[in-house]
Amino acid sequence: MSRHLSVIVAAVLGGASAGCANIALNSSALSSGSAFAGRVMENGAKAVHDASKCNAFKVEPAVKEEYALGGAVAVHWVQRGGGLRLKGSGEPEVNVYLNTVGKNLAAQSERPTLEWTFGVLADSKNFTALSSPGGYVFVTHRLLAGVQNEAELAGVLSHEIAHIVLKHAIHQYTSSKVSLCKALAVGNAVGGALLPPAVVSTVVSGGDHGTLDLDGNTSLLGKLAEKTIDLLDKGNSKDEELEADRMAAQLMMSAGYDPRAFVSLLKRTDEGGGVFANHPKRDDRVENIEDYLKQVRATEGKQEFAGLTTQGLKSPPLPHEVTAQQGGVARDTK
Repeated sequence: MSRHLSVIVAAVLGGASAGCANIALNSSALSSGSAFAGRVMENGAKAVHDASKCNAFKVEPAVKEEYALGGAVAVHWVQRGGGLRLKGSGEPEVNVYLNTVGKNLAAQSERPTLEWTFGVLADSKNFTALSSPGGYVFVTHRLLAGVQNEAELAGVLSHEIAHIVLKHAIHQYTSSKVSLCKALAVGNAVGGALLPPAVVSTVVSGGDHGTLDLDGNTSLLGKLAEKTIDLLDKGNSKDEELEADRMAAQLMMSAGYDPRAFVSLLKRTDEGGGVFANHPKRDDRVENIEDYLKQVRATEGKQEFAGLTTQGLKSPPLPHEVTAQQGGVARDTK
């Protein structure tokens, strides 16, 4: 910003100096140049002042704001994943089953009252799971074809639930909000606004209290969701991923699942792909979970797990089981 403003000032003052060497400037021209330089400096001071207010956005957003952002990010994940599997043989039962297992796990977390939503993406190529703020969790059809039992599925869901509970994406969003606010403040001051004036005013004034009404401004919501998704695509930090793995183990135990099933799934997954995309090395994740379980046993005594299967709901055949019944490959773990 300062370099941009200094170039403008230098151009004004430099032009005036060159004019003095060749022609005699009249008083009105000199006065006009000085007035323009004064406006530039005034706008620069305003930009600095407005940008400083943007630090107020470093606070966590209200739940309403989180839901708006989460919904926009969720729509992006669904589009990227080829849509949701809602129709076809066995799909309604699988979705009910997934939501029952997922909500049981989420109920064990520190954010049980979020409007948790779980869905299956049509993606049959990528072995992965995704989440977004507000309680949205998705698994690909390929992943469902690769898990061997409910406990392994619970491990994947617990990891994504943990990211939401720990607000890892919200941290990315907060960073996006601060940087966008500062860019808008500067752009507005020098006449290069990135969004319509009403949006700029909304963001900059929002810096006074650190919250935004995204539901009432689709342009702003789209811009912030785009910036947040760009950051999420780069992945969370190693510490955040390991933190989510430890919480996943905790949620599994609270719900009655054996967290060692999640470890087994991780060990079967190819390094660097699927659930390892943008994640720490597989051995680091496995060691992290096993160390956590050792601490739990040392604190609470030896624990045995019954390998809980969701009570009161018949588990529908998962994709790999349907394929096996049809005489195909039993499971796909790649």
